[in-house]
Amino acid sequence: MPGPGRLVLVREAASGADGEAVAALFAEYLGWAADRLAEEFAVDLRPTDPAQILASLPGLRPPGGRLLLAERDQAAVGVGAIRRIGSDVGEIKRMYVRPAGRGSGVGAALLDALIDSAAALGVSTLRLDTCRFMHDAHSLYRSRGFVERPPYAESEIPAHLHEFWIFFERPSSNVATHRQ
Repeated sequence: MPGPGRLVLVREAASGADGEAVAALFAEYLGWAADRLAEEFAVDLRPTDPAQILASLPGLRPPGGRLLLAERDQAAVGVGAIRRIGSDVGEIKRMYVRPAGRGSGVGAALLDALIDSAAALGVSTLRLDTCRFMHDAHSLYRSRGFVERPPYAESEIPAHLHEFWIFFERPSSNVATHRQ
């Protein structure tokens, strides 16, 4: 948990005002993940321009999605998004917490806010994909009722890379109750 004076605020990212912070977090996340994929699995997935990456994922903003920013001490420390991929199915995308914010409750606060956003969007099932080396993230997802599942068609991960990813789903019975 964050210590005194270290509260985490998770809010919807403003379209214009937060664009730079979101792009910086996306770029940091994609660069970090690409480095780890190269180290762990000898897979080279160099990111392209973060603005193009944001634009390439449709539906991260209302009405069908939400883009959230996590702040601590008025500084952006995390980002995450949800987008609708079916009539009652949503997908969590680009959830990332800067290394300095890890282990302090930022990721849990962000994930809980994304789950709340899913319920507000009328999404009853949540899915996500995550790299195999992200062990702390796997633990967090499992603590919120996510279970492993086979790859799903709407994932942006190409089939030839599925062996390096884990796919999760949070069944509809868990969507409204997530905090333990």
